[in-house]
Amino acid sequence: MFPTTHHLLFVLLPLALAARMALKPRPATLDVAQGVMRFCLGMGKWVLLVGPLWHLSGMVMLGGTESLSKGVAWMGFLARLLSLHFAFTSAGDLIAGLGGMMGVKIEDKVQSLIDLRFLTHGKLIRLLPLLILLTVLSLSADAVTWGDAWLHLRALFTPPVKTIATVFQEARVWSDYHTITMVAALACFLGLPYSRDFLRTPAFWKGAICLGVFFFAMALLWTHSPPA
Repeated sequence: MFPTTHHLLFVLLPLALAARMALKPRPATLDVAQGVMRFCLGMGKWVLLVGPLWHLSGMVMLGGTESLSKGVAWMGFLARLLSLHFAFTSAGDLIAGLGGMMGVKIEDKVQSLIDLRFLTHGKLIRLLPLLILLTVLSLSADAVTWGDAWLHLRALFTPPVKTIATVFQEARVWSDYHTITMVAALACFLGLPYSRDFLRTPAFWKGAICLGVFFFAMALLWTHSPPA
């Protein structure tokens, strides 16, 4: 997927584990287990959600304004919004996970700052405006011109005239795993707690879920199913 994913797995992770053995050879077993589970969830989010959703929004932007429809515009906008959200939360999981595996506790205040909970107090009604603002800025930065950015945002509410290019773009956007990824991301965004809250009470089945997510993500990464 992204080069940083491989670097994180095969460079940063071994260095972190080596540092753990050097700095704190016998960290608390529960802290290490929690760290492993947080790392698994963070990597799973990055591979399964962040990358594919960012790719989808980029595909919509690169398609140009002439291939926009209302549905395509909304798919691109929501994909970028959800990708940014899970980028922040997965970063918090990875940092907390690496810290736990090294025997270093990452304070809740630091984690809340990384995953935006500190700014929104964990409330969706406060999180959405911030994510919308970040999405608009991100899409504007990706657009070739400010005019293109405005047309993309305008297409969310004013359907453009349909053309052959629009039909092809709709087929690309709604095909394959894009729809499945979007539904899964929305379900996670609306229905699942933050990883820190999910893992606050240890349980065997939670560890099984974390490892299952990680191995599934690694299988997709190695088979190049997520877009590069």
